[in-house]
Amino acid sequence: MQIYNIKVDKNKKETTNHGVYEFPIQIYETFLEKNVLGFVNWHWHEEVQFCLVTNGKVDFYVSEKKYTLDEGQGIFINSGYLHMAKPLEKESNSYICIDFNPKFISSFQGSIIKQKYVDPYIQSNQISSFALNNDVNWQHSILYKIQELHKLYYAKNDLYEFDIYITLISMWRDIISNIKINKEKNEVVKSSDEDRLKVIFSYIHENYMNKINLEDIANTIHLNKSECCHLFKRNVKCTIFEYIQDYRINKSIDFLKNTNMSISEIAYENGFCTPSYYCEIFKKKTNVTPKEYRNLNKKV
Repeated sequence: MQIYNIKVDKNKKETTNHGVYEFPIQIYETFLEKNVLGFVNWHWHEEVQFCLVTNGKVDFYVSEKKYTLDEGQGIFINSGYLHMAKPLEKESNSYICIDFNPKFISSFQGSIIKQKYVDPYIQSNQISSFALNNDVNWQHSILYKIQELHKLYYAKNDLYEFDIYITLISMWRDIISNIKINKEKNEVVKSSDEDRLKVIFSYIHENYMNKINLEDIANTIHLNKSECCHLFKRNVKCTIFEYIQDYRINKSIDFLKNTNMSISEIAYENGFCTPSYYCEIFKKKTNVTPKEYRNLNKKV
């Protein structure tokens, strides 16, 4: 198999609002049972992420790693890495997310804080992710602070932005005080598989509303169709076709909730060849029809 250097825009991301420029942090609780597919599919973003499982048991996948976390455990996910989350139980699986732009803790461009204490860790290929457990003192401290951040964010008392900033800086200090990296090895590129997957995901995200040809996807990463399928299944644990279906279903949800478009119009708008096929796949994935889902969730 021939290896190619794939250029990927690390800042290109598939994500919802992760904070605004003035205060680039987003704090929220994810309830997996409320996701139409029951899980958070593969994505990546520039923001660094902390998660704390608040109920149930959740599998987190970060690149080639898998973490099975119980209530009270958490995870750190570094900037730019592919990740997803799936519940291990049918109901009541949730976790708090803290997503923040690395610039938030970097002081100013060119500062010693950015150069010495932020960039080497954000850019490190040695730290894609790690679990957070209560039986390790510094990790217990981070888990406690995730809960504090969640309270501060929603209480919005006087000086809450400042208190959030101080708490986040303290969490970052916990990490750089306890995670050792070899800065000389930071020039090593991330895995070619991860880069190729980002190219595939980007192609799907940009073309899901049209007919997608496997050969076209394979050509974007300079592999034949068979190698492309094996690469995807090995890393993502589903076929390219299954991922496209899930992505199209997720994208159709906004149309069902927020527009008066007909089911047929929504089907075609989101890349399904016929309305009947859209309804069949939607029912298979969600246990309800698009019309039933709309009746329960419509906002307009």
